[in-house]
Amino acid sequence: MHKAFDLPVSWDDLAEDYFHTRKFLEHTEKYNPCQQRYYLLFEQGVLQTGAVLYTLRVNLLTYRSSEMAYKMNISGIPCSVSSCGIPGNRKYFHDLLDFIASAEKGLLLVLNLEPGIQKGRMALGRTLPTILFENSFPSWDDYLCSIRAPYRRRIRMLSLSGSLLEKKQLPCDQFSEDMYRQYLEVLKRSKGKLETLPLEFFQHLPPEFRLTVLYHQEIPAGWFFTVHFREKHYFFLGGIDYPMNRKFNTYFNILTEILKEGIESGAAVIDLGQTAEIPKLRTGGRLQEKYMLGTHSNPVLRRLLKAGKSILEYTQKYEDIHVFKESS
Repeated sequence: MHKAFDLPVSWDDLAEDYFHTRKFLEHTEKYNPCQQRYYLLFEQGVLQTGAVLYTLRVNLLTYRSSEMAYKMNISGIPCSVSSCGIPGNRKYFHDLLDFIASAEKGLLLVLNLEPGIQKGRMALGRTLPTILFENSFPSWDDYLCSIRAPYRRRIRMLSLSGSLLEKKQLPCDQFSEDMYRQYLEVLKRSKGKLETLPLEFFQHLPPEFRLTVLYHQEIPAGWFFTVHFREKHYFFLGGIDYPMNRKFNTYFNILTEILKEGIESGAAVIDLGQTAEIPKLRTGGRLQEKYMLGTHSNPVLRRLLKAGKSILEYTQKYEDIHVFKESS
């Protein structure tokens, strides 16, 4: 199946994250076309699981700061979020995956799998973790009272440097070319980047998305998108002006604004996304490991992939950071 529009209504019942929904997948097809297609598995006429596939030319050595561009088929969401591309009943995961591996020619990479996944006949490796903030706080002040003094003092000090920034909520269609250039600057510095999204992707995001911009004297210093789905609040993508960031600690202020927004929304979980692990962990987020599976339709290359998977996977490790008072 090649169109999200043609997916059955029951597909949205499988959606674990907003990014699995037919509405968002239709958006990616229109504004980031990359040969999207969908696999479905039914049992007795009931949809049990499905997969999102797309094709890109990707740097295989992205975690090694080297270049080896290679065309690959990817199971994931085609906009660099941490959601797995195979929602639904995990009982059928390998049945569906085996079928996909037999149907797709070339390299197949399955991204953002949860810990404990069985590798089956594929190569297994770590990929970028995501940082989740488990929210049990009725207000921002309650959160500040719950964290240890050094972290509370740090938030207050860095927030003070950002006090000259003015926050505005804008409709997505006011996403500007200046903001887009800031996205490209962030992307250049990102580890694990896959695709570069076009300007129109941001300007035409579905109405569930919120655009927040931090201005200094009417010039955007940074911005971010969030979206709320069921009990989860997501940081989607953001951008910063790096010279202003050094002066106003813009990135830190973006991070605290995302947390405030999520806490005030009553979300049970705030998904802070991948990358920039240390500042996110210092807010009280916790690391959720993510894994990837890889295989190739050519048996020789499949063996090489298994033998060389250690140079393809993410290897960075992080120590626990005890932010909350009860964790000390």
